[in-house]
This record gives sequence, structure tokens and C-alpha cells, in this order.
Amino acid sequence: MKRLLSLVLNIFIVWSVATAVGQMLFFRGEGNMQVSGLAAFRYFTVDSNILVAIASAALILRGGGGPKVKDPAGVIILKYMGTTAVTVTMVTILLFLGPTMGYEYMFTGINLYLHLLVPLAAILSFVFFDGNRDLHPLCVVFSILPTFCYGAIYIWQVVYVGPENGGWRDFYGFNVNGNWRVPLAVMLAGTVGLGIMLLAGHNGRTK
Repeated sequence: MKRLLSLVLNIFIVWSVATAVGQMLFFRGEGNMQVSGLAAFRYFTVDSNILVAIASAALILRGGGGPKVKDPAGVIILKYMGTTAVTVTMVTILLFLGPTMGYEYMFTGINLYLHLLVPLAAILSFVFFDGNRDLHPLCVVFSILPTFCYGAIYIWQVVYVGPENGGWRDFYGFNVNGNWRVPLAVMLAGTVGLGIMLLAGHNGRTK
């Protein structure tokens, strides 16, 4: 039953992300991500959802292996990284971007899947149903990598290059009055906290 529920949730994740990102690539995004083509990859929302969808696809392929076969550690760690990343997306929407830009703007159309439904499905599957292998506590280091790497690129493009020189505009509003260090520190600390909670939930279930 756990394998079946894991399979259903991971299929939902892959289908939702493929549909939403496909719309952005070939047509146009909605809400706060009204872009088309490769510009879609500028958003952490898109990148984090693609990461968790890749991990979900790997788990779907693994689904026929039987419950007594240990899942590859790399696949579970990848799902952990992707789940933490989309959880960061969801929490940022709920606590920061929703109040500042409007929840309707954040949850319209395909954004409902990328900002809410896929993160919830990823959390539910990773904590309760995915895999039969617990992860070492030090794996929490992996959880911060997507946020750290994206944050470095975002700050470089927004602050050091700037839109006037071909960089990105501050579409997340993290560099108001040039004060980007505080939001960055909060995001990294929050990512670690979420990573610890997800890891504890997953390991508590597998043990």
C-alpha cells in the first residue's frame, strides 16, 4: 500500500510539473510568472519543481522493485533535496510573496500546482510513503544546496549585474533598498530548518 500511494503521488508530481512547465516553455506562464520560453528557468519555483519531478520519476521507475529491496540512497537523497526545495517555495509564497503580492496572484492557474499542490504531494510522499531507507543526519547538508546555489545566482544577476546590464529584475523583492543580505540569511536558515524537519519525519517513519 505504501508503494502504491508513493507511486500515485509521484505520478501526480511528474504530470503536474510537466504540464505547468510545458505551458511556460511553449506558451506563457501565469500570475507572478508571466514569462515564456527559457526565461521560466529564472524562477526558483520552476527549478525546484523540476528537481522534485526528476526525483519522482526515478522513484516511479523504482516502484516495481518490491518492498524488500533497499532503495538507492542517491534517489532518496535527490527526493529529499527536491522536497526541501519545493517546501521552501511553498513557505515563501505563504509567508512572504503571498502577503506582499497577493495570494490570488500566486495561486492562479498553473501556479496553484507549482506553489502549493506539488509541494504538498512531495512532502506527503517523502515523509510517509517514499522509500524504505533512512538517511544519515548529515544529509541535511544536501537540503540546502538548491537554495544556496539559486541564491548565489539570483544575487549575482540582480545585484552585481543588474537589469540595466542584462541581468534580472528583482522579481522576488529580496533586494529592497539594497538590503539583500537579510532575506538571503533568512532563506538559508529557513531551508536548514525545513530540511531538518523533513529528514526527521522521513527517518521516523522508516525506523
